[in-house]
Amino acid sequence: MRELPYTPGDEMNRSALWMVAAMLGLMGVGIVMVSAASAGPDAAQGQPLHLFRNHLVRVGVALAVFLVAMRVRPRWLAAAAWPAWGLCIALLIAVLAVGNSAKGSQRWLDLGVLSFQPSELARLCVIIAIGAWAARQRENMDRFVPGVAVPFALAGLPAALVFLEPDLGSSVYLLFVGVLVLWVAGARPSHLAGAFLVATASAVVYAWANFAHVSRRVEGFSEPEAGSQVWQGLTAMGAGHWDGVGLGKGLGSWGYVPEAENDFILAVIGEELGLLGTLFVLSLYAVFLWQGLKLLLGLRSRFSLVVGAGLMFQVLIQALLNIAVVTAVAPPKGLPLPFVSAGGTSLLVLTASTGLLLGLARRPEEDPEVGADWLSSLPHRDSGRLVSSAPTRMSP
Repeated sequence: MRELPYTPGDEMNRSALWMVAAMLGLMGVGIVMVSAASAGPDAAQGQPLHLFRNHLVRVGVALAVFLVAMRVRPRWLAAAAWPAWGLCIALLIAVLAVGNSAKGSQRWLDLGVLSFQPSELARLCVIIAIGAWAARQRENMDRFVPGVAVPFALAGLPAALVFLEPDLGSSVYLLFVGVLVLWVAGARPSHLAGAFLVATASAVVYAWANFAHVSRRVEGFSEPEAGSQVWQGLTAMGAGHWDGVGLGKGLGSWGYVPEAENDFILAVIGEELGLLGTLFVLSLYAVFLWQGLKLLLGLRSRFSLVVGAGLMFQVLIQALLNIAVVTAVAPPKGLPLPFVSAGGTSLLVLTASTGLLLGLARRPEEDPEVGADWLSSLPHRDSGRLVSSAPTRMSP
């Protein structure tokens, strides 16, 4: 496992507060911008504030899930790892069998009272399952079979099912998160890089040859044309200049930018709030990720550190991918901007992930797989020197 310095308990408390403040700030920006971005589509359908009201309900549910997730103990999370992973596999198979199709992919599972994307939940299940495996195989993670082959399959199987929806971007994203989690757990980078490159290259070649929407998106990205989603997003962002055109006054809010309230909400932020508004949103992500990293430095068990790192990685990667798509650095991919976009499943999973990370930080010494003898040998800082004793926990 990668060696990390120790973070004292009081500093973990401050980091947790800053992290929650950044998350709430992003959700607040999302509420305002979804209201602005959905005005045009709602008016066109004769349902004023329909998308905005739905988003408010999702935010309320997400905050409730966040509070519950904060109470989950590491040993409860470890105990749920394998049942949760199995449930995710079952849900992904159910999507392929009876899921709802939209925009060329069969990604949604409709349970009557709610509709969600199991691929979003699968990332969380994969992170926890790999964490549980790494905790049990701590002495063998540098070997190929226990360190890469077996845990890589924990991410590879759900990624393959997501790929069949078909959803190339989400499958590669899920696999990449799994690789990063395995790296934190101590797997050899050369083993991970080889397995990831082979799997990804195979998926891309197959998708290019068999999925028409993949080739169309790549061609549209390489040669963007007027009227394309990428072109319209860039045009909207460029129109905002420094201070924006004002809330609800941009073309993006009135149907010019497709998926303005969801995947391309950053384009609306850039147009209506300008570069300053965009930088403010990016600064909130920076605070969230920096404080989350400081929380990771205080986790003393292998399981908590591996799972906590995965929970942070998925927020970082999703934010970077969304920004890359909107700014035409990467081909279009339907990933919401974390905590800001109107995507319901993504919002629930990411707020739950944040709550779980805070729950791990509240009990940094609790290790579901090892006893106190191992914990007592861990170093911590005392007057600038590394000494051995039990760690300070973050207060409830």
